[in-house]
Amino acid sequence: MESMNRRRFLKGSLGVAGALAVSHTGKASGATDKVILGIMGVGGRGRALLQSLVKRSDVKIKYICDADKRSYGPAAEIVVEGHEYKPKFVQDFRKVLDDPEVDAIVIATSDRWHALGTIMACQAGKDVYVEKPLSLSIWDGRKMVEAARKYKRVVQVGTQSRSAPYTDKAAEYIRSGKLGDVRLARVFLMQQSGPIHVAPVQPVPDDLDYDLWCGPSPMLGYRPGRWFWRLWDFYVGYIMADMIHQVDLVRYLIGRKYPDTVCNAGGVYHFDDGREQPDTQFTTFEFGKLTLLFEASLWSPYMHRIVHLTDKTKFPDWPFSATKVELCGTKGMMCFGRHGGGWQVFEGDASVRESKAVVSVPATAKFGSIIDLHFDDFIDCIRTRKRPKADVEEVHHSMTLCHLANISYRVGNRKLTFDGKTESFAGDAEANKYLRANYRKPWIVPETV
Repeated sequence: MESMNRRRFLKGSLGVAGALAVSHTGKASGATDKVILGIMGVGGRGRALLQSLVKRSDVKIKYICDADKRSYGPAAEIVVEGHEYKPKFVQDFRKVLDDPEVDAIVIATSDRWHALGTIMACQAGKDVYVEKPLSLSIWDGRKMVEAARKYKRVVQVGTQSRSAPYTDKAAEYIRSGKLGDVRLARVFLMQQSGPIHVAPVQPVPDDLDYDLWCGPSPMLGYRPGRWFWRLWDFYVGYIMADMIHQVDLVRYLIGRKYPDTVCNAGGVYHFDDGREQPDTQFTTFEFGKLTLLFEASLWSPYMHRIVHLTDKTKFPDWPFSATKVELCGTKGMMCFGRHGGGWQVFEGDASVRESKAVVSVPATAKFGSIIDLHFDDFIDCIRTRKRPKADVEEVHHSMTLCHLANISYRVGNRKLTFDGKTESFAGDAEANKYLRANYRKPWIVPETV
């Protein structure tokens, strides 16, 4: 009864004004054994991560940080329900970084803050869990890697499918040679999405620190909603922001880093909402004798994501799987499903023109949430100082492919030759100008981290 009354008291005081005045009331026993966390950005994705974190008894969420005070209540309620204490609230994440008790920060903001927030956290001696997409540009991503290495920080990226047990099994199968020589790989993001709503410019709400919210991106007139999703200075585009999951998976499976060339096709063919990024995108990468294809569209209602299917223990309907990866080897073809889709290998008989599944590895619900498993890896690496499964450098290589596709599009869908050693385009000034994002002072990614 006492615990119930305490929970009611905490929930009853979740208004912002009261929240800022109430001190931390967490449990004291065993607190020194817990990993102390702050979370930066508690919109939809941040709250989803909190739902996973509060399942853990080995973490203490000391801070909730968001430029918008109105975000605190719903996020704090998740912590109260799961841990029965109320975390502190701050608008400026630098206050979290200044606290020597904090071990790590979880960054779940929109794209524009991922690079600089990670770098500043590393400089402050904090480990980092940063959501995807990793960066706004190739150069930013490299600086994140440099910061992680210089300050010896654990930096885990939120490409959670790397932590799915069936992912390792697929990689082992390919590396065993049973698929033969992989000559072609396809990555898909084909689904239906809506237009980006652009509200009129309005006064900045009193509870929002709009300068901090914009951060490194231009401080344009305030509008509610996700209007900024259509602008390169804020966002890598809906396609690459989501497709990075499959891109990271395929790169892990094929074991390649930098392509020799990239050539994009596509554009804004379907939507008329002022977006700068394509809604249709097909990209070809050449890795020596292996060709990688991206196939993406935002107007395909007949394609389906397994995460939305009722029975997630079954394999996707592969021809209509919106987020699949296909690997074509000289002995067989693997279909791999994100979102717990498992994988199958198909082999054919040319004489009878028939193919069938010869290996099927389902991803049943037995292993639980891949977000939970990803946090298992992150917390373990904080303690052991090992590099996590989705280490920042690994995902930087994956994110580079997404940036290359976008850069080819931005220079007129030209074929580009890429130098992986310098992470640049030799002798191509037009393409090279897109290697960095345009950041606003004082929120600048430094030359030397």
